[in-house]
Amino acid sequence: MMKRLSLLASIVALLAACNTKTNPGTANTPAKDTLTYAYKATYSSDITVPGNPVIAQKVLQVWKMFETAQIQAMKPYFADSVKYDDASGMHFYGPTDKLLAYAKKDIDGLDSMRFDITVWQSAHLNDKNEDWVNIWSRERRYPKNGQADTVLMQENWQVKNGKIISFDQYVAKK
Repeated sequence: MMKRLSLLASIVALLAACNTKTNPGTANTPAKDTLTYAYKATYSSDITVPGNPVIAQKVLQVWKMFETAQIQAMKPYFADSVKYDDASGMHFYGPTDKLLAYAKKDIDGLDSMRFDITVWQSAHLNDKNEDWVNIWSRERRYPKNGQADTVLMQENWQVKNGKIISFDQYVAKK
């Protein structure tokens, strides 16, 4: 239930960030937000969208490497230590090598997998000076033993100094 609420909060924040008005006569200049909201964000609501597209490119490259079982090729994209919270409730914080070993074990249990990316978005949190990439997709897994499975997935990736330092995942069964 908490993951669903977090996903809902992420989507609401995304939609609020995307609903930026422009000043008359200026094509891409956001208007100053003077509205009063019913809630105060617990983390941030001072977001610039889009953020740096190079960050989204890096994160999507990691996704492609995972999809095509190129696990060790992902290493340069990660910081020395990384935090990961998956949809099943598993929490990981530690060295990238350990995370990649976990990813290899996961991918080795599959005949194949495929991501159908619905949307990605880079965002910069101004008040935190953080860069994030949010991705919505459909993941199709074909295990070596068992039945194929499809889930709708949303992930949030934090990148600092060009390296992935954190990501979390939310899924809904299709």
